[in-house]
Amino acid sequence: MCCTTTTRKQFIHCILCWVTIVFYLPRQSEAGNNNNYNYDTSVYGMSMQRDWLYESGSINLKYEGCVWGYVNDRENMGCMDDSSEDGTTYWYMMANCRRAQVAYSLYASSSSGGTKCKSGNFKESFVTKDGVAEFAYMMGTYGYNSPISANDVSSLPLCESDGNGYYLSVGCSSSGSFTIDRFTDAFCTQYYDTYDNLKNFNYAMKSLSNCYNVYSTRTDESPAYSLASYLIAESGSCTENESSLCTTTDFVKNSGARTSAGQRTTSKLTSSAGRSFTNKLKYGLGTAMLIGSVIMFFGILFTNRKKRRAMMHRKFRSSSEKKKKKRSSSGKKRSSSSRKSGVFA
Repeated sequence: MCCTTTTRKQFIHCILCWVTIVFYLPRQSEAGNNNNYNYDTSVYGMSMQRDWLYESGSINLKYEGCVWGYVNDRENMGCMDDSSEDGTTYWYMMANCRRAQVAYSLYASSSSGGTKCKSGNFKESFVTKDGVAEFAYMMGTYGYNSPISANDVSSLPLCESDGNGYYLSVGCSSSGSFTIDRFTDAFCTQYYDTYDNLKNFNYAMKSLSNCYNVYSTRTDESPAYSLASYLIAESGSCTENESSLCTTTDFVKNSGARTSAGQRTTSKLTSSAGRSFTNKLKYGLGTAMLIGSVIMFFGILFTNRKKRRAMMHRKFRSSSEKKKKKRSSSGKKRSSSSRKSGVFA
């Protein structure tokens, strides 16, 4: 037991002991639950919702279109620096750099022979973070008979001057196709007009809408080394709130989130309601014990005061009795000495 002492110093030890029980042990319990997958990690993101990536027999990709989205590496995408020397550059222009990205959806099933891109097999929509050039490179490098490769995007401009006061870069049309647009600034934030519709490139990209295979147990050794895994690693989850070309997963709809980035869960989790009740019970018992310790302390404190007063009274009485005895003994000695002096006289 923590509180079995009566002194003030030991009371401090008692309080610290109960604080440890109330706040530390529940966290230790939660840590133990984490090792057993009995915890809610839905706040961490969508990636723990992707058990299907390693449990499916085949995964297919469906191209959705062009999305004007955020980038990972601003330095290689012709974006503004992190800060301006004179402090006049708008911070939101530096932080929110966007470029033409690829939106696609993945479908999976247990069949190794192939997966149809239908609603029953839908898993998640994604949008790339490094532009269409990186997407084409991965498709040509890790895909089988890919309709696009790095050669198809090698000549596409990325915020390059056209020599006439404008800057050219890959953009997105209102219909979701890729274009080459003209901008009035060197960082391609101020759209001016469309320079090229890229018909041949868009035709090749649309062939990916016919359910292109990105993983199969027949051809790939592991999902971790498949085209699907490489694409997901360089992409972010996409919802209808971010683009009409994306499809919101049931997980995001049920969680009430506006974006799917930064949310994840797992199929092996227990209900959060049960965990919440258990934690509340632990904290409630700990708080009750802490209050009981405080009451116990004050009770012991007042009891000790009464004991001290009684002891002081006893000491005072004993000391007063001793003084009386000394006085009486000294008086007797004086009387006897005076008698002896009278006899001799």
